[in-house]
Amino acid sequence: MRSLVVGAVLAASLLFHGSLAAQTPEPAPPVPAPVPAPAPAPPAEEQPLPEPPEPTQDPNIDEPSLQEEPPAPPAAVPAADPPPVLSDAASSAYDRRESLPDVNIYLPEMQMSIRLRKLIRNALFESQIDYEFINGDISTYLRYKYYSRNYTYRIGAFDTIEFPSVGENSTQEFERVRGGLLLVGVPKDYDERYFWLLQGDNLSFGDLRNVDHRRKNFYTKAAYQYGTQFDERLNAIVGESRGRITPVLTAFRDIGPQRSSYAVALTQTLNVTGGDLDIEADRFDYSIGDYRYTKLEAEGLNRFDIRNSFVFSRLHFGVFAGYDKFTNRDDRPEPERYTVPRYELFRLGGREALRAIGEADDSIGTHEIHITNEYFRPIFRNRDYKMGPLHWNTLYCIGYLGAGIVGFGFDSMTRTDQAVVDAGLGFEASIAVRDFDVLLGVLWASTIKAPGCPVDEATLDCRDLKGSKFRFSVRTIR
Repeated sequence: MRSLVVGAVLAASLLFHGSLAAQTPEPAPPVPAPVPAPAPAPPAEEQPLPEPPEPTQDPNIDEPSLQEEPPAPPAAVPAADPPPVLSDAASSAYDRRESLPDVNIYLPEMQMSIRLRKLIRNALFESQIDYEFINGDISTYLRYKYYSRNYTYRIGAFDTIEFPSVGENSTQEFERVRGGLLLVGVPKDYDERYFWLLQGDNLSFGDLRNVDHRRKNFYTKAAYQYGTQFDERLNAIVGESRGRITPVLTAFRDIGPQRSSYAVALTQTLNVTGGDLDIEADRFDYSIGDYRYTKLEAEGLNRFDIRNSFVFSRLHFGVFAGYDKFTNRDDRPEPERYTVPRYELFRLGGREALRAIGEADDSIGTHEIHITNEYFRPIFRNRDYKMGPLHWNTLYCIGYLGAGIVGFGFDSMTRTDQAVVDAGLGFEASIAVRDFDVLLGVLWASTIKAPGCPVDEATLDCRDLKGSKFRFSVRTIR
């Protein structure tokens, strides 16, 4: 029995080891021993993390963190040299102002003037067109002006065509003057300025038999101006005489220091001739300038206050010297008998002289003097009276009185029978229309004393200056 139990145990152990041998896989190839890694460095002490900033209530306020340093500013780039700075006198020059009117209307002449200008840094470009609807007169101007620190200069070109006035007994078809100029201005300070002008004019006429047809006039001018630079008449004396604004009255102008201003100019022609003289054509073989004269012109203005009213007084004086008289023109009108072009002669009548006299040949001469007085009585000032789209700001009542005399030669200035006295009434207003300020001037004037011509007398030397005129002007300022 004991043998049977031992045999069963041996048989069971043999069966168990046989099953293990059948299930055990083949042994894996030997793995090389690992290379020992270097000992790691001791860990650094941990720093506490910064706490995030608390959010601000206003997202537009950016508060930098206290722990962060601001970034370094970038390296400074050297700035370019600035353009030359204008002097105070040049930077405040009259024609640099944006308030200059762009549109001007004159009645009863039915004349309109339109200006376009562009200011680019130190240079001003300007074009202008003047047109008179009744007579058809038209003028065009191109100007370039440069402003330096201590001086300014202007280069201009112009072309004007004028026809006889409607109703005149004239055989003249038209008169055309073309030319160019160079004007240099040297402002001493805000109130004093010096000028030098060089100009050349070329004359032509529709009537080819006109004695001044295809003649040239070259001249130079030296001038001085004190006081306001906002008066067109004074600016014409010292500089360019064409293409100006010609208001009826003097208000709404800067009169300058001590409320007085004046200008004086001396003009001398450049005349060089050569070759033989052609008696029939009245010309030399070649010439630079066909006229010969010296011209002195001056004008001053002053304002006088009378309580809440004021008076503008203007005195003008002009004289020619060094001119000659043509020996073969005794049958021509007196303005054509001298070596002075007709358009250079002084005029006693017009918007800037005696208001009751026109600008016809009867009112011109080589010697002239006149004075005008404009009395301004305010109806209201600095108000806002609305009338439809119009806002009336200021209104003045005007009383006008003028006197003067014109002629050829000094002897004519002593002839009291040739003196003229005129007077008139009018008003001037400042009106706002949207973005524009409109300056409206109206004046009616009539002669009180003036020379006249008998009905049966028709001589070339007779002056008829009696009459009356209605003057009207509109200026726009934006």
